[in-house]
Amino acid sequence: MANKNISVGSIPKKDGLEIRATLTEYRNEFYIDIREFMKSEDYEGPTKKGIRFHSENWDDFFKLIKKLDQEIKKRA
Repeated sequence: MANKNISVGSIPKKDGLEIRATLTEYRNEFYIDIREFMKSEDYEGPTKKGIRFHSENWDDFFKLIKKLDQEIKKRA
């Protein structure tokens, strides 16, 4: 059974790197991938840097991102 990947968006970095957000369906379960991708002459694809978690953890992850956002705004 093949994975079904839905690319949500990306953030460019330097040197051919970008951070991609992807929703992946595997065996009727959904996973969130936030992973660094690279593009060079030798290789194009994901790196080891990133995270994958089950969609049932999305609400907790989103709350964590909101807390990070608040901390960043306090210091900006």
